[in-house]
Amino acid sequence: MKKLNVAIIGYGRSGCDIHGAFLRSERNDICKVVAVVEYDPARAACAAKDFGCDTYSDYRELFRRDDIDFVVNASYSDEHYPIALDLLKHGFNVLCEKPLCKTTEQAQDLIDAARENNCVFTIFHQYRYNDYYKKMKELLEQNAIGEVKLVRARQSFFARRYDWQTLLYREGGAMRNNAAHTIEQIMDLAGTDELPKIYSRLEIWNSVGDAEDYMFAVMAYSSGKLFEVEVNPSDAYAEGCLFDIYGTHGAMKVYSNKIVYKYFTDEECPMFALDHKSLHRPDGGPAYCTNNIKWHEETVALDADVMNAFGKCSSGFYHDLYEHIVNGKELFMKPEHVKAEMAIINEIERQNPLTQRIERP
Repeated sequence: MKKLNVAIIGYGRSGCDIHGAFLRSERNDICKVVAVVEYDPARAACAAKDFGCDTYSDYRELFRRDDIDFVVNASYSDEHYPIALDLLKHGFNVLCEKPLCKTTEQAQDLIDAARENNCVFTIFHQYRYNDYYKKMKELLEQNAIGEVKLVRARQSFFARRYDWQTLLYREGGAMRNNAAHTIEQIMDLAGTDELPKIYSRLEIWNSVGDAEDYMFAVMAYSSGKLFEVEVNPSDAYAEGCLFDIYGTHGAMKVYSNKIVYKYFTDEECPMFALDHKSLHRPDGGPAYCTNNIKWHEETVALDADVMNAFGKCSSGFYHDLYEHIVNGKELFMKPEHVKAEMAIINEIERQNPLTQRIERP
């Protein structure tokens, strides 16, 4: 099998522990890392040890090479746009980490640059490859709990962050860092790139920076579909539930390692006829509506190894990208779709303007 030569820009948590973890793994039979750009000498040394590759302190040194099939842009979030734009203008295929950029205008700049220079350009939204998401979507498409009325997505944990992801000048914050993947999943479930009606809140609860660590949004689509997304850093009782889904015939709870859902059927529990009068007990006294639902409950077991499941997401994304570059398969994560995601993020930020109070050193 032909292997693609890859360069990684940034060997931090994303470049090393997400992209690097896949590229170092047995799952990777498609790529060879030939260069890592990292200005921190200790991390650069780790990259050289991990891959036996060339290392550089400036991404522009890649412009002298002609053997790179695509570049992974895992730099700081505020550097995604200028670095990706420069790479595309120099004819490099680019896989950019999320969040893609600051605005929809910047997203369009990148789309235009990719088109003008005949480059492959995509964004690392890999969460739709999760086992829980694929199975959840399959069950919903089968109407396992009837017509879906409300989807609540949440990331609940207790955290007091103090790293660069808490800084506005770095384009950090709970929405761009945590909720971005969930918003993209919601767009897929909604089946549209339209800008929904949004009610939202961004607040700082526990972090030391000036970017939000709490995020909540209600997204109402023209189809009538309703979604909620929340990132809550103060949930000391977090149970790990990722989605609560409510339908006309039941409900579903989605975890990383299992899905549980409860439902009834119309055959066993037909709808009552409308009664315009007060209800009565057999003895003639007043009564309340009774449903007598015959519930069925199912549990779908998923991969209990969270790190293995996470690795499968990266593997699925990279293998599809390989198929696109080598064999012309349709691109999985189109930049136009992510531009629509940026419109949602920009609207939430417009509703919740935060003041930058920490300057770039």
